[in-house]
Amino acid sequence: MEDLIRRYAQLIIQSQLKLRPGDSVSINTEAAIMGFARYLAKEATMVTGQTVTIVETNHGKVIEAIPIEPEQQEIFRPPVQAVVMCHLFDLDASPYLQDLDLGKAVEDVGLLARFGHLSEPVFLDRRIAVAWANVPYPGNQWAANVLGRNASEEETWLLFGALFRLDSDWASSFWDEQANLLEYRKQRLNALGRVDIKLIGDGWECRGSSADDTQWAGGRQMLKNGRIFSPMLPMQSIHVALDATSTQGTLRSSRPFYVLGKEVIGATFTIRDGKVTHFEAEQGKEALAAFFSIDEGAARVAELSLADNDTIESRYLGRSVHAHFAKEMTTTLVLGGFSLDTLKTQQTEDDIVQSKLNQSLVRLEIPVGDDHLSVVLTKKDGEELEVVTEGVHRN
Repeated sequence: MEDLIRRYAQLIIQSQLKLRPGDSVSINTEAAIMGFARYLAKEATMVTGQTVTIVETNHGKVIEAIPIEPEQQEIFRPPVQAVVMCHLFDLDASPYLQDLDLGKAVEDVGLLARFGHLSEPVFLDRRIAVAWANVPYPGNQWAANVLGRNASEEETWLLFGALFRLDSDWASSFWDEQANLLEYRKQRLNALGRVDIKLIGDGWECRGSSADDTQWAGGRQMLKNGRIFSPMLPMQSIHVALDATSTQGTLRSSRPFYVLGKEVIGATFTIRDGKVTHFEAEQGKEALAAFFSIDEGAARVAELSLADNDTIESRYLGRSVHAHFAKEMTTTLVLGGFSLDTLKTQQTEDDIVQSKLNQSLVRLEIPVGDDHLSVVLTKKDGEELEVVTEGVHRN
């Protein structure tokens, strides 16, 4: 297990944040995983030669800032070049399955955040200008929810290590190659311009259109200064915002997913003019109803996320128990708020309205990918391009 922890820290440093000499790193964490935060900070100082600051928080409130000093004396340290941010979070801090009053749960913003349902706030004048990463830390409760049984610490780290490819010292190379693959897919799809999108599953079909003046996003990001970084791992998906009024048809969830602490199984949806007008579920229908009651946009289609259905993530994550992994395990249709990284030139609220982007306080990923899924794009000139066949992206 110690070796996996060492490799995980190096993966964050080398592949996610791509730390350089002179980087000033800030690590935000809660007390439960302070041990790993200190270890990561010490490893980071060996690369940056600069002080790394650990910011301990409790439910979002800052408790204290802890400086971790490098071995070099201050006179020998490189000058500060850039600010880098890292948010560590404990996967066991998620409430997972809960027996809650759903009526009260939908009114508690803090609880919605813990469930991973909150959308990104739409701040158009505040784009990220620093490299950053959201970094999960595994726990037995998370593993038990994924595996459907109690899990030992060793089993937890074996599962987590498989998802992050920590079985060798080549994990950074693997994720760098994966970033290149996703970059190629984004460039290829963005070159098509605005497209109509048809999803065909086993006994269902729905259609929609990408939103005006938006782009396929996901995977690796680049700052204006050319610096690249990966906001999250694992990364398998790319996503596009949909015209909030365009989606029509039916769909069926391909695997269980969690809503407000309830497991939803066998969900089906009818969508008209971009909004869910009817839904059923073998289990968890009351949770879906509560979610859709939060605001008008909660039941409206916001996004399509494409991820292959033959990956380790798809095989190991049989159910979507944590929002961090939801889009990476298979193709999903997203309800609620859109992702800001899909924007291109929008500067005002009027621009958002004109692009027909869906805004909601919350969002929900509905898994639809399986071995039967096909995704067909139609360009303005009528040319069709099948980008997903039998659940797998056609590169």
